[in-house]
Amino acid sequence: MLDLDSLAPLLVTIGLFLLLAALGGGAQSGPGRVVAAALCIVLAFRYVWWHATDGMPKGQGVAEQAWAWTFFFFEAMAILSASTVYVFMARTKDRSAEADRHMASPLRAAPVDVFIATYNESADILERTIIGAMGIDHPDLRVFVLDDGARPWVRDLASELGAHHVQRAERLHAKAGNVNNGLRHALATGRRPEFILLLDADFIPSRQILRRTLGLFDDTEVGIVQTPQHFFNPDPVQSNLLCTKVWPDEQRFFFDVLMPCKDAWGVAFCCGTSAVFRVAALEATGGLATETVTEDMLTSFKMEEYGYRTIYLNEPLSIGLAPEGLGEYISQRCRWALGAIQQIYTRWSVLGPARLRSISRFSSLDGTLYWLFSFPFKLIMITAPMIYWWTGAAVVVTEDLLTWLGPYAAATVMFMGLYTRNRVLPIMTDVTQLLSAMAITQTTITGLVKPWGHPFKVTAKGTSSESITIHWGYLLPFAVVILGTLTGILVNLSSYADINGANGYVVNLFWSIYNIVFLTLVVAVCVELPRRRRDERFELDEVAVIRWSNGQESRCIVRDISLGGAWLEALAPDRRERYAATRKPVRISPTTLRYSDIDAKSRQGQKVEPVSDSAGSETGLARREGGLLLLDAGAIVVPFEPLRHIGPAEFAVRFEPTTEVRRALIRKLFSGAHRNKIEEVSVPRVILAMGRKLLT
Repeated sequence: MLDLDSLAPLLVTIGLFLLLAALGGGAQSGPGRVVAAALCIVLAFRYVWWHATDGMPKGQGVAEQAWAWTFFFFEAMAILSASTVYVFMARTKDRSAEADRHMASPLRAAPVDVFIATYNESADILERTIIGAMGIDHPDLRVFVLDDGARPWVRDLASELGAHHVQRAERLHAKAGNVNNGLRHALATGRRPEFILLLDADFIPSRQILRRTLGLFDDTEVGIVQTPQHFFNPDPVQSNLLCTKVWPDEQRFFFDVLMPCKDAWGVAFCCGTSAVFRVAALEATGGLATETVTEDMLTSFKMEEYGYRTIYLNEPLSIGLAPEGLGEYISQRCRWALGAIQQIYTRWSVLGPARLRSISRFSSLDGTLYWLFSFPFKLIMITAPMIYWWTGAAVVVTEDLLTWLGPYAAATVMFMGLYTRNRVLPIMTDVTQLLSAMAITQTTITGLVKPWGHPFKVTAKGTSSESITIHWGYLLPFAVVILGTLTGILVNLSSYADINGANGYVVNLFWSIYNIVFLTLVVAVCVELPRRRRDERFELDEVAVIRWSNGQESRCIVRDISLGGAWLEALAPDRRERYAATRKPVRISPTTLRYSDIDAKSRQGQKVEPVSDSAGSETGLARREGGLLLLDAGAIVVPFEPLRHIGPAEFAVRFEPTTEVRRALIRKLFSGAHRNKIEEVSVPRVILAMGRKLLT
């Protein structure tokens, strides 16, 4: 039976965090945030001390005791890693007001070159980025496409869109070498750039990206202004768990929460794409770092030796592609892990000879601990209960466990919920980390033994799938653990089982149930669902005009839209008042709107069934074969053919755009005005999504 004394520390912890929340504990730095972070650290080490002393099992065999100490070592190191995060999260910084103050800076007119680094991306991906870069609002801009793939069509596409093309003969040092070659070329060609905006080939900048970032370079110590990475497509966790509307992509904690915290301590670092560099700082360091495969982060450390620092502007100034496939998702994280391990062997490691501030060394330690210990501990956590059922080997004394572990666990959940706005949640966060835990653990071990000599793998983007793909290599180990744990529970349910009723039986039972639930979700993510739609859709909710093939016109609401089609809803008369403010006069010359100008095949396809409304056939959807969709007061005219009904007055259409119309759509959708972002995470909705997935 639980008594009040054993529950008291847990209840006090919960009460303290509820009090902090009631007093307005939020996103900005303040005493409440510092107290909350300090409380987490104190409770963490309180538990570690107890586990190392009274909480360590006694009287077990040598093998069992060795397993218990192994568990404790990785647990303690994972807790140490988490504690470094609490330290950084005690403060946060929002530079938007600072960017506002520098809007009149003369640097906003400084010469800028945009570097688009590309290797194996497809034409449609690269086209989006070049068009976005060419549309940046800046008076003195050049765009360079840095092609490391030796593809003639890239040169032709760059020329067609007005960008410069640079290609090198040797691909030494991968992306970093490509960018450094581009810098040498830009400095030797025409006017000298003062700043460089670096973009990956799948990241489209907003028109305002330079207007918001260049003024921050008024501080002559600023070498890099990093902006966050936002994505317009779901990652594999979101798509395979069918939670794209309720759970954000896995990197939101890092970019929305942790990087502003790092910036508050002066240790923000470059993340590659969507970063603006001072050319003088790049020249001082000899370009991007080439010593590790994470050249972006190491460049920030190198610049510090020359008196330059990296700052972070947390504004959505670009959007790009998240890895669509599970293999690409995991390989990307393995590359990040390898880069962190490689840095241990450079002069910029935590104990290296480089001239770094103490806080920078501490930040380096933070990254090293995270990649070295957090992921192996995840694997140990899922196997410990299974080992207990089959061997009886305990890893912790369960008596008084609630008194010592309970407060720390509660503090962690409540701290992350409060200060990350639910970007970190139990089970969902465990799923995202466990997916890549085995691959990352293998990568870190290999990296410690052999830091260099590994092939550089570019994350594939723009993939699609017509069928379900089961990643057996990732799935089977998790399925084995589920089966082993479940079988172990069943075997030991009998009252004749040796460990039935023994200390730790109940705790391991609940632990096992938790593991089975989230491992089931991990297995579900390993079953990749078809991704037939190549173009992601953006929610729009704008009024447009349809001109049908028979010459009739009707107004509609564009609910969502992509480069390949849209979801339209007929605008009935009783709803016109609501949208009156959004109406704009549509004045397009009749010649432009002649349906006969549309290619004949765009008029073929499934017909839309008749739909009637109170307006009659004049504004309703009569049986028609296709037409033109007039967007932005007729500035964009898109040929389409209807596909199917979605609701009584709603239907889907497929676009048949010309090259110029497609590019106009790119400018509209990827200019920065539209984002597929979950602003607020609702815990009940996430729980419901998980429940639905578990039951299907």
